[in-house]
Amino acid sequence: MKKCISTILSFLLVSSLVAFSHEFSNNGNDVSHAVLDMEGEPLKIDEEYSIISIPYGGGSVYLANLGNTKCPNGVVQDSSGEFDNNTPVLFYTMKFGSHFVSENQDVSIKFSTSSSSTKSCVNETVWKVGYSIVGPTHSPLRFVITGGTLGFPGPNNIENWFKIEKYETGIPHSYKLRYCPSQYICPTCQFDCADVGLYENKGYARLALNNKPYPFGFTKVKKNDA
Repeated sequence: MKKCISTILSFLLVSSLVAFSHEFSNNGNDVSHAVLDMEGEPLKIDEEYSIISIPYGGGSVYLANLGNTKCPNGVVQDSSGEFDNNTPVLFYTMKFGSHFVSENQDVSIKFSTSSSSTKSCVNETVWKVGYSIVGPTHSPLRFVITGGTLGFPGPNNIENWFKIEKYETGIPHSYKLRYCPSQYICPTCQFDCADVGLYENKGYARLALNNKPYPFGFTKVKKNDA
């Protein structure tokens, strides 16, 4: 009897793992169009990219220390229009064997420490959505910050899964970022979906959930620029 029960439990466990793996392996296949950089090339996993504003002239996204903390955690857009402040990013997905990033696919974004001055903070550079704070109109406001966790998806890292979606601006290869994790990442988690826009805070243009999409594009970082 015990052997029979053990066999049944083993079968159920294997079946669940196969189904879960199949769900992850198909992540992004519903809309399998690859995200393209400004040169029209697919975004590659483990390649460094700069996130630049569209229209041009808005500057790049970079990692900033906004609170005199040991590890900077502010995700900021350089509103000066210059590209001196620029921290490249890397993308991670859950699609097994994938070499590219697809539109509407759950992705984690990480500032690349190999091209920044924050190598000692290597474990503090994954993007996530921070806790709600009260905005000037007393409405909840959530900034995009760092401190997320890479790894197997679940309630511990539900805040660091974003989606890159096509955004019509009249300029080719324009996108917006959206926080709206797929349900299978954490079936029991509750969260509000929202587009990522810009919010002025203490003189910085910070990325935040405000449903006012911030249009951007990607440029691949050349090896000699790193």
